[in-house]
Amino acid sequence: MHLLLIRHAQSANNALVTEDADHPENYLSTRVADPPITQLGIRQAEALGAWIGGVDPHPTRLYCSPMRRTIETAAPVATALDLPLVVEDFLYERPGPTDWNGHGFSAVPGTARSELASITGHVVFPDTVTEQGWYSGDVETTQQAAARAARIRDWVLEAHEPDDVVAIVAHGAIGALILSAILSPQRQESLGGYAAGTEPWWFNLANTSTSMIEMGPRGITEVHWINRVDHLIVAGLVAGASAHATGNPGTR
Repeated sequence: MHLLLIRHAQSANNALVTEDADHPENYLSTRVADPPITQLGIRQAEALGAWIGGVDPHPTRLYCSPMRRTIETAAPVATALDLPLVVEDFLYERPGPTDWNGHGFSAVPGTARSELASITGHVVFPDTVTEQGWYSGDVETTQQAAARAARIRDWVLEAHEPDDVVAIVAHGAIGALILSAILSPQRQESLGGYAAGTEPWWFNLANTSTSMIEMGPRGITEVHWINRVDHLIVAGLVAGASAHATGNPGTR
């Protein structure tokens, strides 16, 4: 069984970090809980969609989180693959959808189902995504996020057939934790003891980067590639291997 893990395209929040790097305090007051992708992000997503039809092995299942930026990124992928885009509510970015209240982050329910459904006709929602949103928890801790990543790893293995190629359009931080849970579960458990942004090791994932991991019986894995951005190079959006993850783990 293969997992093709994809980070979303550049979001409006990602762009804020880049545009106002000298004044990081401005990020907190201008970020939004569920940002769309930018014009650059649209071009990145289109390049991803143009590239993904040639991926071998070919994706057989396509999933994303209930956050706007992953659905917008995955829309051209779903079209290219002619697959339903299945939203799973446990694939969200850590620490969940949040607003800054001037003193700290507070959890919010997320975007209404009808708004998300208007992005693409390929999208399929679980019953948990409603007009009132989809998130009812508190602000997720790093320990909870690390444990959720391990559950996602187990779901990929348990809910799919051995010959499936599962493509997931997700996020930078939870994506890194999923890779950690697959490749080094012992070290992964220790990451829950660190505050976001202070982890001693990390997978930096660029916007729309892809990572292909083969997971076999008894936990045997083979890494085919991590943080691949060929499609961005072909589209002229990066030069060589100069793509970088955006911001720090707290801004993903």
